[in-house]
Amino acid sequence: MKKKTLVIAVIAILVGTFLWNIITTAGDELDRVVKKYSPVGASIAIVEHGQIKEIRNYGLANKEAKEPVDDNTRFRIASISKTYTAYGVMQLVEQGRVDLDEPANNYLTAWKIPEGEFDTGKVTLRTLLSHTAGITGRGEYDYESPLPDVSEVLELSDVRLKREPGIQFEYSEDLGYGICQLVIEEVTGKNFEEYMVDEVLSPLKLYHTDYSDISNDKGSLATPYAGLRKAINVDSMVLNGGGGVITTSRELAEFELVLMDYYNTNNSEMFEVQDNTQNPGGEYCLGIIPRTLEDGRTVYEHNGTLTGWNAQMVIEPVSGNGIAVVCNDDKGYYMTYELMEVWSQKYLGECVFDPMMHTIQRVIKVVNYILFLLFMIMSLILINNVYSLKIVLAKGSRKPIFFGTVLTMLIVCDWIMFYTDFIGRAMWNMENYYLFSFLPPSFVYTQILALLIGCMIVIRSFYKRNRCSERAYNGKCTDC
Repeated sequence: MKKKTLVIAVIAILVGTFLWNIITTAGDELDRVVKKYSPVGASIAIVEHGQIKEIRNYGLANKEAKEPVDDNTRFRIASISKTYTAYGVMQLVEQGRVDLDEPANNYLTAWKIPEGEFDTGKVTLRTLLSHTAGITGRGEYDYESPLPDVSEVLELSDVRLKREPGIQFEYSEDLGYGICQLVIEEVTGKNFEEYMVDEVLSPLKLYHTDYSDISNDKGSLATPYAGLRKAINVDSMVLNGGGGVITTSRELAEFELVLMDYYNTNNSEMFEVQDNTQNPGGEYCLGIIPRTLEDGRTVYEHNGTLTGWNAQMVIEPVSGNGIAVVCNDDKGYYMTYELMEVWSQKYLGECVFDPMMHTIQRVIKVVNYILFLLFMIMSLILINNVYSLKIVLAKGSRKPIFFGTVLTMLIVCDWIMFYTDFIGRAMWNMENYYLFSFLPPSFVYTQILALLIGCMIVIRSFYKRNRCSERAYNGKCTDC
């Protein structure tokens, strides 16, 4: 009878899993991914054969005001701003106003890269744009009005060389592109943001794109959400060359069309893999990341992530296909990568993925399988031992109190570590930086399985070994 019940239970689980997979995979792949992550707000622009095919808007630009995302909602696109800065530099290169391989210090007067152990003459626009300049420093600050200028921030950041320039890739969040930003200001004699809007973005008819961190006549700015959907302030930035662009999904897609045209009709140096840029995430060009497909085609992409903001751009210039994703929620961190994967599979016939993200997801998946197996083994052993009377309830034991207390403390520590910004504040002086946001959704199952194993240990502590049963089994118990 018990065997029959067990078989029915197993069949029910398998059927339920099958039906759940059908339900969760139904519908359009892109919509399914967004529904899976359920961000506060997001917008997707799909480019097909050189034209913007459609715009899809999801959720809210402002949850408190119940303001929906629409075609004109603007988002910060974080590190995708580097692609804009690189494009701006390449325009100056084509005008003969800068040289990619000239020492950056030759263009700087307000501030210069400090001399030190390594040769600053090897720090060029090329090494800065490809993250091989070898620079290090503090980066952006929490600013009060009035904002400092770029040279003051670089001075405060204690910029220095940590290795010989040009020999190793190390992603620079804002300092490398901040130096490029200062070069643009020195060469053009204009404020970086003003130059980019007047001389780069406006001629491209990107009228809703700028570097303003407030809503203005270019459009309404979405509210960013961090952690468990907590509305946060839009932080002011000075080193906007690395992460300050504000735009809509449509205009991000229109910029993708500009890049495709630039790739197909102009000097393609921006899209060439640069020396010594090999890294766990792949390779790097000038402000953009190449991904080579099995048939030899190259897809170019860049992700953008700041607390409360996530974005992704992907283009395949030859076919004219691309996707632009913007999001005002930390939940979009893995969503943007997954959207790139399902879009590329559908429109390019091959999945484009980030190696680092896949490695993290695979590791979590393996850990989950191990934890699930461990939980099942522990459960079966406990059930078998109780059923066969190898263990019996222990009256008056203090073990359950001890193990229950330890489990409760671990749960509290887990919550503090992953679901509050305590670690971000303590280690990086960063508010609203929640670690769970930067782990794949499957990490929730890791925590649940670990909790179940902990509960199993607590349950086991209520029992003790049945010595009488052991003696009876060995023929030594006169009471059995």
